[in-house]
Formats: sequence, structure tokens, C-alpha cells
Amino acid sequence: MALLKTSEIAQLNDKIETFVLINPSAADDDDVTLFVLQPPPAERDPAHRAPIESSIGSLCAACRSALEYFAFYLSNLPPSQIKTAADKLTAADKLPAACLVHAGATTLQDGDTARCHLCVQLMATLRVKRVAMASINGSNIEMCWQQPSDDTAPKVARLHFALTHRGHARSEENYWNILTLRLRAPDPLVNAALGVTDSQRVLERHASTDSPQTRAHALQWLARCQAGADGAHGQCNDRPSSGEGRLPTRLLDVAAAAQTGALRLVAPLESPGEFASPEARRYVTLSHCWGAWGGGSAGLPVLTEGNLAERLVAGIAVARLPQTFQDAVEIATWFDVRWLWIDSLCIVQDSAADWQREAATMHGVYRAALLNIAADDSPDARFGCFRNRDPLAVLPMLVRLPLPGSGDGGGGSDSDSDGWWCLTPDARAVFEGVAAAPLARRGWVFQERQLARRVLHFTSHELVWECCARVPHFASETFPGGGLFSAAAVFGGKPKFQAQTDLAASAPGAVHAAWAALCREYSGTTFSFARDKPVALSGLAKEFSAALPGNMYLAGLWRSTLPGALLWESAGGAGRLPDGEGYVAPSWSWLSMAGAVSPAASDSTTLHDIVEVLAAAADPVLPSVPTGSLNSASLLLRCYMRRVEVRPDYEVKPWYMMAIGGGKYHKLRVLGDGGEEEAVIGSILSDAFDYSFDAAEDEDEGGRPEGGRPEAVAGWFLPLCASPADGSSPLALSGLLVEAVAGGDGDTFRRVGVLRVYGAHCRRIKYRYRGVVGGESAGWDGLERALKTSHEGSVDEGVESVDEDAGVEVDDREAEDISKKLEESDMDSVGDEEAVQPRADIDLGSGDPLERLYALDRALAGSDLEAQFEKLVPRRITLV
Repeated sequence: MALLKTSEIAQLNDKIETFVLINPSAADDDDVTLFVLQPPPAERDPAHRAPIESSIGSLCAACRSALEYFAFYLSNLPPSQIKTAADKLTAADKLPAACLVHAGATTLQDGDTARCHLCVQLMATLRVKRVAMASINGSNIEMCWQQPSDDTAPKVARLHFALTHRGHARSEENYWNILTLRLRAPDPLVNAALGVTDSQRVLERHASTDSPQTRAHALQWLARCQAGADGAHGQCNDRPSSGEGRLPTRLLDVAAAAQTGALRLVAPLESPGEFASPEARRYVTLSHCWGAWGGGSAGLPVLTEGNLAERLVAGIAVARLPQTFQDAVEIATWFDVRWLWIDSLCIVQDSAADWQREAATMHGVYRAALLNIAADDSPDARFGCFRNRDPLAVLPMLVRLPLPGSGDGGGGSDSDSDGWWCLTPDARAVFEGVAAAPLARRGWVFQERQLARRVLHFTSHELVWECCARVPHFASETFPGGGLFSAAAVFGGKPKFQAQTDLAASAPGAVHAAWAALCREYSGTTFSFARDKPVALSGLAKEFSAALPGNMYLAGLWRSTLPGALLWESAGGAGRLPDGEGYVAPSWSWLSMAGAVSPAASDSTTLHDIVEVLAAAADPVLPSVPTGSLNSASLLLRCYMRRVEVRPDYEVKPWYMMAIGGGKYHKLRVLGDGGEEEAVIGSILSDAFDYSFDAAEDEDEGGRPEGGRPEAVAGWFLPLCASPADGSSPLALSGLLVEAVAGGDGDTFRRVGVLRVYGAHCRRIKYRYRGVVGGESAGWDGLERALKTSHEGSVDEGVESVDEDAGVEVDDREAEDISKKLEESDMDSVGDEEAVQPRADIDLGSGDPLERLYALDRALAGSDLEAQFEKLVPRRITLV
């Protein structure tokens, strides 16, 4: 159901001042943003201020004024011991819970230059988000907070900073929450996370991520992981199996580069003496963006067949390397590691055979490395890993605020904090440097991060540590001790899969759920070459194969999850991958899509297969790598099919229609085998059918079809699964929209979308009416009565009836015959007002899959009504 806009809600209730907006991708219940309906005054009453102190950094006049207003607001909140509503009508009730901080970029930039602690943190956040100063100059930066409820003690726990453009109407679309700071009492848990010692409130931070302190943090994080702190790092320190533990084909000699200035290529199999001890076999890897520059003729100094011999003898001068590679060489020395692996310097880039061979071993390369260096903030290798920064950007603010008597401002009490409170960034701000970085969008890097046991992220202003442990599996320079955040909140709620699921110790259902989550995230990444999409997932598929022994991998899906897993849907409207790069994946695989997808539910216990997968075939380019590139793939199915046409309604509807369910009048035409129309199913409230097309969904400003957005999709409905009705949901048939392959044999089809049909409308899919005595309307009404009373209970069939021509009542004798047949078949009696469950002896989980489509229709068997209807005829098809 569509939601009302905040402006529309405000029209209905003029007392609303602030909206709490729940983020669709919220990591936890606290991950919310605010929208303040009325702009705060540009100038505040000078009396509305309470003095504050700042312990770590100074504050500019604008930021100090805003925080002093906040302190005044806090000091006027009603204390918790006040009981009556009249007692709570204090000054704070009349004060807005928001104030203006900066009007334009001038005071913000001046504060940043003068090292105002809050301005520095705001600017660091805007740099992560890559917001231009021109946009800020025409905008206001406001500070707001949630108003405490009238019947509880004050709990103002967060300060939200939002950017709103002055030249546009104030709305939730023009109110961008850029930073959230949480008030925390400096208790032992917070101090440990921030790195506080007995002699200092907060550890010192340096002006560069290339500093002795930064290096010390990285070494400390690795040591904690290797020591198995908290007993949570078993997967981090799990040694790869013998096959995975083989060294890469080629490595770069970092130790020799420090002496000679040249980075020499070494082949471990040809120099076994240099890798004799476990310490000598340690290496680190690098994840980086190639970018347009890296893929150009004058870009990266890549390894080729022509320079391979020279690189093995003399190497390449470190000074000739792009800055990211030079930085990676330095970082490797931090960990006393001799070897470094970089894809462009260790894989022969102009040899298809070498590339295929090395791509197949990528799983082991990242899995066995000591750690992976991630150059998150660099769009290509020229920009390096290290960044200069103001140390205040990674230091919490420490301020003294006059919190009310309860002392509950986000944890602790006044006696514990002595009035001092830490203002620390929330999880979204800490991890956005990783989640929103250029590197995060690259498909190849997604696998590298997931496979590596440990990742050291170099973001725009700090280092972030990530490993496979459940908790704590992260640390940063802001929070060198880790902790404070729930596992669901870190890394945008998408940490490495090992931090959520131990594949070796998990049941198959949990493994498939973890795979579905990875596929959803992976499908939204980008590739320079579409043909790489299945290859860049190959390593992860190998990892999961070990946890699913005997389960055949099929282009991003698993044999045991078919046919239900075929019900994935396009999530971004990007359409199919272009055909120009050759075969990538079959149409029934989500790997054939150019954008994000939503995988089918992996834990549904109500779906029952109504199609038989007779055979599944995949022809990999390299037979030894079944998870890699494919020449072809197909499924042989025994199934039912029904010719249909879906006609979407793209017309833009008024908001009041959208608020009650959309008002879209989509049509599903059910056709005979010759293309003649047998029925039309209309859906206004989305209770008759729904659909998803695989085609691109471009549209113009008016919402009308344009480009690849289809006005209609004609083909065949191939039902895959059935969901029996229960007390709250009607019968549902879920399946694929398919079309015949041009020039094929008539039994070869390709997927074009997904279709689901609900309730009584399923009967138009399952049956054809033969036109026996009584008329079509009477026949369909009789079928509806028989099946509805036998297994569906009371089901709402939507705005449009199943048969618009209905006008002939079912004959009383015919109704009596139906009732008699129902009693003879020992089904539940007609007229029961409650939803009647299927007979216990109808086991939808066993027997022939195709028979399940009609398993709940036994009330029809043997009745006089049965002769009026014809069931679908099974057929065998190939899905490619």
C-alpha cells in the first residue's frame, strides 16, 4: 500500500511538528531520521541559551550557539518525578526541538578552517557523501532531536543534522539527514570503545591515515583477531584446506622492493625455497578500482605476455607504480609480510587462458591471505590509500550539558558522567565511508571482501577493520576498541557473511538464506564487462558448495531449491544484460539481469511445487570450474502452461487513490492456445494478481511507458508453486511468464517475468469451461461454490468479479448434488463460516508435483459439475 506524504498527513493534523522517518534499509530500531515540518527561526531569543563546555575541540560561534540552545531545551524539560499533565506544561513544551546551525557554506567553511569540532565533523561527513560546496551554499544546516513523550522521563539520545535547500519547498525530499550524533555517558564500555586510558580522556588522533598511530591500530586489530579475542574469531583463524591453501601462481616481493626499489614477480612453484616456513608463506592482497583510467591504454602498468619474463627477473620500479600500489607495498611492510598480490600485476591480462585459470583460483587467493587491503576511497589506482584529515574528524565531541534530574540522555547518570557527555557518530556515519565508497559498487571487489578473512579498509578519513567474527568484528580509528554497535548495524547491516552465518555449523536452510542475502547485495554491483558477472561470484559459490555437498550449482542458484528459487524478481528495473558481450547466463538465472534483484524466499514452508524438474544442465567454459563462466544452461520441466497477456496500468493516480492501495487497474488476459480471449482478470487492489517484468522500466516524467517499458507482455504462464489458502491468505499460484524462443522447436522457452494469481482467479488459470448446459456463468459460479467451501473458506475476490457476465443462478438441484458429493467425499460441510483447512490425508508435500495443482479440488471429482470443466494438459519444455 502506498504511503501518504508528510505534507498530506500534516494537512490532516496541523498539530504535527516532527516526523520520525523509518529508513527502508534500517539496520535496527534506532536507525531513524527526522523531518521537522516548520523551519526553525533564523534568530533565537538570546535568553534561550545555557552555557556549555567543550573538552576536546573548540566550537565556532554558530555551533556553540546551537548547542547552547539545545542545553537550554534540556534544562527546561520536565523532571521524571512530575506526575500530572499540568505540571509538565513548562517552557520546553513551547520550544521547537530544532534550531538553525549554518545558513550556507560560509560559516561552515570558516568553522572548519578554525577547527571547530562540530564543523570539522560535518565537513568530513559531507566529503564522504561527496556533496559540492555550491549545494551547501544555497542550503541550511539544521540540528533537530526527538521531543520526549509526555508520560516518560526525558530521553533525548540523538542529535540529527539535516541539509535543506532554501530554493525548494520544504519536504521530506528536501530534508537530507547528513549526520547523527549520539549522546553517551563516558562509562567504561564507551571509554573502551573510544580508546580512553586512565591518564587521558581520549587517545590522540593524527592528521593522516599514514601515521605511526594508524599503523599501531592496524597491528593491534590483527593481533586481537589472531589471538581469538572473546573466543569469536574461529573463522578468521581457520586454516584453509590443502586445496585452498596453495599459494597464488605469482606474488610480488615486497621485501626486495625495499632494498632495490623494484617490485619483482615471483612464481612460488619455481622458487619453493623462498616459501619453506609458515611465516614465509604469508601474503596480503589488494582490492582496488580500475576505473576508466585503469582500463585505458595509458592506465595501469599491467602484466602481459610480453613483459612477464622481465617482471620475473628485474621486476618493475616502485616509482612507476600508481599511488595505490605504492601505498599497498608500504602497508604490507606494517605486518612484516614479504609478499603482496595485486590482480593487474599477478595475472597476465592479455592471455584469456591465464585469466580463466587465475579467475578459477581467486577463491583460494583471498581466502588464504593474511588480510586484504581495501582502497575504498579511490576511484582508480592513482589516488592512493592514505588520506590527510583533521584529527577532530575521528575524535568524539566531549561536552558538558545540563541534563535533567534523571540523567538519562543516552545512558548512564549525572553522577557517573559529572555532566560530561560524548557525542559520537552513529553506525551509519561510521560505516558509510565503506558502504558508500567507490570500491563498494564494484562486483569483483564484493567477492574479494566476502572471501577475505580480514579486511583493512582505507576510507576518506579513517581506517576501518573488518573480520569474520560475530562480535566484535569491526574497529575504526573513531572506535579503536570496537563494540557499541549491534551486529545488525555495522557496515550498513551487511557485514561479511561469516559474521552472520557459520556455514560449516549451519543447517541447509540457514546456508541458503545466507546465499540469498549475498545474491541480493551482489546483484546491485557493477561490472566493466558483463561477462565477468558469473566469474566474480565463482569463489563464493565454491565456499558455499562446501557447505552444500552434493548440491548442484546452477548459474547463481542451487538445484535443491528449484523450482521455487526461480521466482526471483527485478528490483531496480534495469532489465537484461546487453547481448553484445556474448552468453552470460540463462534467462531463468538472476545473473542474466543488469541490475539489482530480489531473490525468492528461501524459508517458505507454505509453497508446494507444482512442476517437476526432470533435468538441469550446465555447460561451463572450464569443466573443472562448474561455478565459473558458462557456454549454456537449461532446465527440462514437466509442467502446466497457460497462454496469457499482462497489460499494466502506468497512469499516474492521485494521492488519495494511492493511499488506499494504488488504484492501478492492471489486466490479465487469459487466452486459449490459439490466442483467443477466454477471460479477463482485473486487479485494482492487487488482490487478483501481481506481476514483475524482466524488461527495463524506463519512464518519462508523466509516468507513461517509454523506451523499454512494455505496454503489454504476452506469453505463457508457467505455474511453479502453489500456496494453499489459510485463515488470512487466499490460494495463490506463483510462476514464470515465459515466451517461446524464436526459431525454436515450440517447446523451448525463455523467462520474461514473474506472475502470481490469487484466490478464485486461479480457477480461470487451472480450468477451461466446456460450455455445457446451464451457461458459462452458472458453471463458473458452481465451481466457485464447490471449491470455496471445500478448501478456501471466505476469500475476498476483489473489485472485479471472476465472471462479469454472471447472472444465472446455480440451480437448487445442482447445488444439492454438489453438497451431496461433498458429503460423500468426506470433505468439510458447506457453509462453515471459518476458513476450512485441507483434509489431513491430502499431503501436498508428496506424490506427483503436477497433481498438487488439483489436489485441493477433490470436491469436484465425480460430481455432475466436473464434466463442464477441462484441466490443463501437462507438457515437457526446455527453459533456457
